[in-house]
Amino acid sequence: YYGDEVGLTGADDPDDRRTYPWDDLGGMPDYSMRDHYRGLIAARKMVPALRSGDFRMLLADDDKEVIAIGRKTGSQAAITLVNRSTSAQTVSVPLGGYIHDNAHFSSIFAVGNSIGQAFTVSSGMLQIALAPESGVLLATGAEDFVPPDPPTGLKVAKEASQEVDLSWQPSATAAGYNVYSSPVSGGGFTKANSALITGTTFNVTGLNDAQTYYFIVKAVDSVGNESDASNEVSGIPHLTIGWANLQWPPTMTHTISASTPTDFAYGQVYIDGQTNKPGATPGLQAQLGFGPAGSKPAGNTAWTWVSATFNTDTGNNDEFKASMLPSAVGTFDYAYRYSTTNGRDWLYADLNGPEGSGDAPLPNPGKLTVIASGDTTPPAVPNNLRVTGASLSSIDLAWDAVTGDPTLYGYEVLRGDSSAGPYAVIGSTTNTTFSDTNVVANGKYYYVVRAVDQSFNRSNNSNMVVGEAKQRKVTLSFVATVPASTDGTGRAVHIAGFLDRLDGGYPQWDPTGGTMTRVDATHWMITFTGNEGTNIEYKYVLGDWNYVEKDAACGEIGNRLLTLSYGSTGTQTVNDTVLNWRNVAPCGN
Repeated sequence: YYGDEVGLTGADDPDDRRTYPWDDLGGMPDYSMRDHYRGLIAARKMVPALRSGDFRMLLADDDKEVIAIGRKTGSQAAITLVNRSTSAQTVSVPLGGYIHDNAHFSSIFAVGNSIGQAFTVSSGMLQIALAPESGVLLATGAEDFVPPDPPTGLKVAKEASQEVDLSWQPSATAAGYNVYSSPVSGGGFTKANSALITGTTFNVTGLNDAQTYYFIVKAVDSVGNESDASNEVSGIPHLTIGWANLQWPPTMTHTISASTPTDFAYGQVYIDGQTNKPGATPGLQAQLGFGPAGSKPAGNTAWTWVSATFNTDTGNNDEFKASMLPSAVGTFDYAYRYSTTNGRDWLYADLNGPEGSGDAPLPNPGKLTVIASGDTTPPAVPNNLRVTGASLSSIDLAWDAVTGDPTLYGYEVLRGDSSAGPYAVIGSTTNTTFSDTNVVANGKYYYVVRAVDQSFNRSNNSNMVVGEAKQRKVTLSFVATVPASTDGTGRAVHIAGFLDRLDGGYPQWDPTGGTMTRVDATHWMITFTGNEGTNIEYKYVLGDWNYVEKDAACGEIGNRLLTLSYGSTGTQTVNDTVLNWRNVAPCGN
């Protein structure tokens, strides 16, 4: 904005920025500030990195109130540091992977600090002392900052307890490599090697078993420039299971019930050097599952799995226990599975022992027979299923509760792709509401609900409703109560704000954009449509910002805030009161 360079000021609207203070016309420009700007302009012209370099946030220290920003080209680097604190600060700016060691900087512009000081990057850090409330601009001369090509083909070669082996393809211009690990994907990486790696393999050690780690590799050239990251890979250090089984019992008979599970089934597992220790083995998971007789357990949605708990130490083995809650009568297989990779990989086991990955029916699973209870009467059908909300990511449902049935357990929600079905169960609940979050934006779905009692008797389906995964339209009406003096101004009432977020192509914050309709001397209204959940800010105005609404004391008011709500009918009415207008009595004339 004009006048910044001489400290030109302004005030509240409409006194946003005053005329330039020409000194030959009696003005008093701040020449010291102008000289400060001239110095910055000269530095920018002198240092190409300040014009065309990248932009890197290097340090933001809240405690010391110091910030450091870097810019770099292939042949030059610059760093700006600012100390907002009233105390002198000595700071270490981390430059590892960005500026190589032995790069030389000098201070070429400063406020409160000295110009001409020299600094050298060492061990990935640059140390500098900053005076209170000061700033300094550092720059290098011509140096080699061109990084080598990044490595390619990074992969996990092996996983073992507390370690992961990596390998990658070499970079032609690399003198060595750095390996970085992180507990999250895409960031938070820390260097895993203490010395530069000269080969194309590395063993990362000291990791926690059963935790996923993410890895990247960067090439380093002979000068010390570090490349961009390779592809990212993940690995899970883990223990190796030596043996496992379904221990007991070989068969079960169970009367169907929604609240009473089967007896416990037990499984045991052995890991060399681990399960012989007292207590549960860290990182070892066990699950008990059941499914259709003669079917494979792995990747089979007809199998139900529940987490087992550590039961006891048995010899050199860990023993687990769990129970099942089948929801249908019939005959089922059951078995255990075990994981030391947090569920990424499972070892399936039956009464014979370990059976591999579970991609085929188990040769000797446990046999579960589920018989009917004495109650075969289904509960009543739920009524008044309805869609209560919708968005691009979810559809919300509600229905009336089934009352007067002491055996009622809960409800199952079913969904289909057409009104005629078929419908599949997508969830169960003991409440009378459900949110379907497994939807595709703009998808259309058909829902029914049925009641379930303690014996897993199921009612017929409720009424069918259609839900669409998109924002619903809301009819939004504003009714403004205005001062009795409004008609005397000869001006119409308007609403201005983020009206562009509503339907109709309205402008944003235009004092003439939303023209309201006069109802009577003190009431004006306007109606819009918009998407459910839309947030807007707005104010009332008489067609010009010189006549914007004011509070009771003729002071400024904040923007009014509103979120469009569908409610039960898709209509929303907002009743507002305007207390005064700017430039209209009593707030001027």
